[in-house]
Amino acid sequence: MTIRPLLRKLLPARARTFLKSFLTRPQPEAADRRFLAGFKEFCVGAPSHRALVSYLVDPLLPPPEQRDRTMFSNRGIAQQIPQALNELGYVVDIVQWDDLTWQPTDRYDLFVGHGGVNYERIAHKLIPDTVRIYFSTGIYWKESNVREAQRLNDLTVRRGHLLQPDRCIRQSEEYANRAANGIICLGNQEAIKTYRHFPLVLGINNGVYPVTWNGWKDKDYQEGRQHFLFFSGGGNIHKGLDLLLEAFTGTQLHLYVCQNIEPGFGDVYRYELTECPNIHTYGQIPMRSPSFEALAMQCNWVISATCAEGQPGATLECMGYGLIPILPPSANIDLGGFGLLLPDCNVGTIRATVLNAAQTPIDECRRRSLLTRDAICHEYSPERFNRNFKQAVRQIAAAKANRQHLADTADDHPTD
Repeated sequence: MTIRPLLRKLLPARARTFLKSFLTRPQPEAADRRFLAGFKEFCVGAPSHRALVSYLVDPLLPPPEQRDRTMFSNRGIAQQIPQALNELGYVVDIVQWDDLTWQPTDRYDLFVGHGGVNYERIAHKLIPDTVRIYFSTGIYWKESNVREAQRLNDLTVRRGHLLQPDRCIRQSEEYANRAANGIICLGNQEAIKTYRHFPLVLGINNGVYPVTWNGWKDKDYQEGRQHFLFFSGGGNIHKGLDLLLEAFTGTQLHLYVCQNIEPGFGDVYRYELTECPNIHTYGQIPMRSPSFEALAMQCNWVISATCAEGQPGATLECMGYGLIPILPPSANIDLGGFGLLLPDCNVGTIRATVLNAAQTPIDECRRRSLLTRDAICHEYSPERFNRNFKQAVRQIAAAKANRQHLADTADDHPTD
């Protein structure tokens, strides 16, 4: 049997269609994956301005119908920022945030850069009139490193083990923060406060692509009170998994750990991760997979003890499924009337908070779950992200224009 009849026999029609589309579409050269020129899919009419974005290129390379519309951070942000700029009238060039070879040759009205790897190098090539924006997905980089170092020190005091940093920001972002006309960061007022030494910092919410799962309608909220999901990106210590493991050990509450476990951390917490009957270790589970949806059905709560974030996209994803967040202020998510606050991330505080949560009346759990989903739909949608990002860009551009006007006026009327 030849390959085509075999594929027709083994694969469903939808899978065959996708495979054919993927195999036959033009594949960009490897070098092109570091730069994408002239993005204007969402422009209305001819764009009047040109913007340069230093972030992620790859999410925009597939045809629009094949782009990932499930994982928002950071791949969703990489799609929404160019769209928002198109809607403001900019045609957009995108360069990879860590590309150290590309150099600008065009005139840009706006530059949005991320991270400290190539921001300074690019900024020096821009004309003085270019509006420079720093886009941050986290808090001020020095503060983030200080908080992680404190967590490592605390772990050493409690356990006697000295582990390596797991989310340390090694490339300085200081020039980017100081040279920018304004900073846009993910997060609420608590995140903005970490940039208190910079004159113009605007916080916006992260986003979540729409969740169509409706298993919450049949959920057993009574049983779910005892079940807590820890679903997180990398950084066992940074995200506070050590503190959660210690807090849940010896209780009757169940903690479901969905995160890659680093070898050194796994050695320190081997007992908790492998022998405690109420702690269930899954490793990394794909978003919106059957395994993830089963956990969303089982748990009422999503919990994190992170030390430093912009806004954790993994937690927001769980909130899109109606899981009630239990978070410290350092998660930088406003909990409104639906979430539970961890006043601090001490082990005793975490244990007391989850034990109290497990006693929450069933109707109150259901109410908080529905409010959580509503908040995600209205405050953390891609549309809201676009609106907030555009408003921030306008504000920073206007502030730069005003400063320039004042400087020009001062030059025209020198003092005696």
